[in-house]
Amino acid sequence: MIDEPTSRLSGDEVLALKFAAHRQLARCSNKPKLSAHQHGQRSALKGAVRILQDPAFARGCELRAPDADGDLDG
Repeated sequence: MIDEPTSRLSGDEVLALKFAAHRQLARCSNKPKLSAHQHGQRSALKGAVRILQDPAFARGCELRAPDADGDLDG
C-alpha cells in the first residue's frame, strides 16, 4: 500500500524516525570500517537525531520543501 504524501509528521512519526535513526547508528557503530560515504551518512544521521531531540518536535512538525535556492517555501 502506498500512502499519499503528507504535509505534517505526527509526534508518533517523529518518535519512530528517532527510533529508526538510533538503530541505524547502533548498526554503524558495530562495523569496524566505514567508507567515506558511510561516514558522511552517519554524520548527517547524527545531526538529524540532534534536531529531532528538540522538544519543539514532540507534537510533530510541518513539512515544507525547499525552493530552488534552498530556502523553505512560505
